[in-house]
Amino acid sequence: MNEQTRDQASDVPLNPALKSETETVYPTTESSAAPVDTTSAKENEGEGWPVIWLVVTVVCIALAIYFLI
Repeated sequence: MNEQTRDQASDVPLNPALKSETETVYPTTESSAAPVDTTSAKENEGEGWPVIWLVVTVVCIALAIYFLI
């Protein structure tokens, strides 16, 4: 491959269908509310999950010990 064909090959994009375009779907620059402000969780909701994870972990460890011995 000579110098001229190498330059021509590098000018052609790998996929000509992909062209650089400016996004026009969201023309406004206003920011939306923070994710924590859009949740519906209440105070003290979900406090039981650590207990559930503890029970599941203990059961899995007990099963692993039972099957390995």
